[in-house]
Amino acid sequence: MYRLGWGFLAFLISAPSLLGGLPKVDPLLPPSTGGIEAVDRAFRQLTTHRRVLIIGAHPDDEDNRLLTLVSKGLGGEAAYLSLSRGEGGQNLLGAELGVALGLLRTGELLAARRLEGSRQYFARAFDFGYTHSLEETFRRWPREVLQEDAVRVVRRFKPQVIVAVFPADDRAGHGQHQASAVIAADVMEMAGSSDQSPDRYPKMTERGLLPWQPKALYRVMRWNPKAGAVDLHLEAVDPMSGKSVLQLAGASRSMHRSQDMGQVQELGPKSAKLTWVAGESGEDAADIFDGIDTSLAGIAAVLQTGALRTEVEGRLRRIESQARQSHGRLSPLHLERSASELVDIARALKAVLDLLTPSFAPAAPVVAQLVAEKVEATERGLVAAAGVFIEATADREGVIPVVEFQAEASVWASGRSEVEVAGVRAVSSVGWRSEANPRDAGLEESDAYQTWTFAVSAPTGSRPTTPSFLSLPRDGDLYDWSEVSFQQLGEPLDRPPLEVEFKIEIESWPMTLTREVVYRYGDQSRGEVRRPLRAVPALEVSVEPDLILWPIRDTKGRELEIVLKSNQRDSIGGTVHVELPAEWVPPQPLAFRIEERFGSINRKILLRALEEPQASTYEGSVVVVTEDGKRFTYSVPVVDYDHIRPAPRVEEATFQIRSFEFALPQLRRVGYIRGAADRSPEVLLRVGFPVEVIAPEDLTKADFSQFDAMIVGPRAYEVNQGLAGVNARLLEFARGGGLLLVQYQQYQFVEGGFAPFQLEISRPHDRITDEASKVRLLDPQHPVFTTPNRLNDRDWENWVQERGLYFAHRWANDYVPLLAMRDPAKSEQRGGLLVAPLGEGLYIYTGLSFFRQLPAGVPGALRLMSNLLGLADTVDK
Repeated sequence: MYRLGWGFLAFLISAPSLLGGLPKVDPLLPPSTGGIEAVDRAFRQLTTHRRVLIIGAHPDDEDNRLLTLVSKGLGGEAAYLSLSRGEGGQNLLGAELGVALGLLRTGELLAARRLEGSRQYFARAFDFGYTHSLEETFRRWPREVLQEDAVRVVRRFKPQVIVAVFPADDRAGHGQHQASAVIAADVMEMAGSSDQSPDRYPKMTERGLLPWQPKALYRVMRWNPKAGAVDLHLEAVDPMSGKSVLQLAGASRSMHRSQDMGQVQELGPKSAKLTWVAGESGEDAADIFDGIDTSLAGIAAVLQTGALRTEVEGRLRRIESQARQSHGRLSPLHLERSASELVDIARALKAVLDLLTPSFAPAAPVVAQLVAEKVEATERGLVAAAGVFIEATADREGVIPVVEFQAEASVWASGRSEVEVAGVRAVSSVGWRSEANPRDAGLEESDAYQTWTFAVSAPTGSRPTTPSFLSLPRDGDLYDWSEVSFQQLGEPLDRPPLEVEFKIEIESWPMTLTREVVYRYGDQSRGEVRRPLRAVPALEVSVEPDLILWPIRDTKGRELEIVLKSNQRDSIGGTVHVELPAEWVPPQPLAFRIEERFGSINRKILLRALEEPQASTYEGSVVVVTEDGKRFTYSVPVVDYDHIRPAPRVEEATFQIRSFEFALPQLRRVGYIRGAADRSPEVLLRVGFPVEVIAPEDLTKADFSQFDAMIVGPRAYEVNQGLAGVNARLLEFARGGGLLLVQYQQYQFVEGGFAPFQLEISRPHDRITDEASKVRLLDPQHPVFTTPNRLNDRDWENWVQERGLYFAHRWANDYVPLLAMRDPAKSEQRGGLLVAPLGEGLYIYTGLSFFRQLPAGVPGALRLMSNLLGLADTVDK
């Protein structure tokens, strides 16, 4: 980042987050100069001033085509603001839901942005799940909070054009979608200031985020096309990758793997449309930048007419002309020739900044920020043209407080340009201490390749490396940002805990380059593997299960499994303590020792039943005290998939005991085919069901006749490729006297004809989003509601997030609907639970969200599931 020494203005234009956070080289990939692609990108950014911000509600709402078009096709700057991190969604990859799913989807957004060369921002909203209601959305996500967060992003990124993904009315189909469109319109009015509209956020202004007025508001045209359509032509081919904008957008979209968003990369001329909503261009606009000066000189458009504006515009025009000529001469065989040209451009941009520095013009700092961003883009191109590599690695991934480790930094000037390293230092955003090796002169083999080593340690009491927006408990459905630094507000993740700053000069142009320190190792099957550094405790403590379901009349004890994981090389020992409420008999402390370095052990502790149990929920925790008196109470699991950056989070070693009235049916064996993000089998086992999970590789040879009942998990027909092939055998199992229970599936299920009788799901699908909606029993005396548990109104209390989704909309008369429920101001739905006789057995389809309710330990859902499986006793075997 280019550093300037000009007091307050220098702070404004040197803080990376205030400049919008230009996409950087991925530190989890081996170092690279960026090559000709980086040089080409720099020249393209120096010949235009185009900036677009898209606003949506969730990850995967964004328009990847527009982001790619602006960034790759037009050489501009594009960004996406997601109001939430998608915590209320589903997960086709693994078991993560809630906060963990939000971290996964954050990583997927960042992976998509890297492919497009665009940027990512967030508001502080926590996705509470689907809702039909804008009113509910703004009750749980206060409008004024979202306005502030969106204004902050607009002032930081400074878009000329805002694009709402959804309409601001019921056509959006989702209250959160609708809210994102309302917020997009709000910030058009609120982000700037004028004599008629004073600055609404003076505290932002004081911190350097000055008012900014976007010029136009558009909307993605998916609903009721009307006059004012703007065509986005997607056939342009990126000369660096050889792929079209449409292909690159398809690859970007496919990063949303957890949401089943994989796309083919289509060929041929394609287009998309936007609708003008507000702003200067008007309904007759042929381009979203109509009426906006998109030349480099357009940066100065916010200055008042006068000598300063005339001079700045003139200089920027000359810089643009120079960049165009240099771009035309760009050659992969002679990249070094571009280095001196980029240095000349950097100096010219610096001269523009020198003009703006002493000015008291109101918009001068804003223009300076945008010009400084062009300096940063120029420097990225210069590093690539000069062939400069920078690297920073450490000898471990997990950093324990006080324990010293080694970091190494290196610079390789591989080209012919004159490169001088003026200084190298390790810097930490979280207070880690570092000291350069005094015996290290920074030389190795030649002046062209230099290395430095540092001794680094985290101080006593260092917190584990987790996102700062998770540091405090949520305030309802908003993250508490009190411990997030001002510079990081709205950013996807915090700065890395350890970076190395390289002060270098290329062709006498001084700059500061930054590289995140990572742990690197070689794997014989995968090659080089790189992992981000993270602070961890010396001992991690986790507990399984974190929810113990205890039927009231069950006097058997329950085992609590405690996992201890050492993050240190030395032996560690101590005692494990389980803390329980006063009415419970606490187990005796358990001694332990882990001898091997980085080892782990499992210990099981038996909990005794209460003598006089009552329906209630009890809180417990696990505390480990080591021999030196230190206490450990949490673990730091990592959300880790190949396509995202590993994301750690803290999990306290706490658990709940939920005691409730519950009876089991008489079943010998229950087969379970797991679905997406499906943790239900483990829950059913814990309450006593004889469940056996059938692995995907065992499906084709499984003998279903050995089971009383078979359960198919949610979306299993999507995630289990072998299920379609055995569907006929499952239906035969039911016809022969078995019970087949299929949890909610999506449209592939209907299109595949996997149900035994006609069953249709509407588009958009029927669902009940109000988890407290009143439930009406259509046949109260049906065994589903009476045996072995007699259900009552309390069984519909405390459901989480929703009642259900992908309800049947139309069905054959063979099915009997058993439940009716409705969302506020919506029609009644009866397709949430259907039962059909099938031969000598039964077939059940249910859209009720058991996949959320069972892991949450909702007693009513467990009792209902018991009764559903109890129907196996009503059929002839």
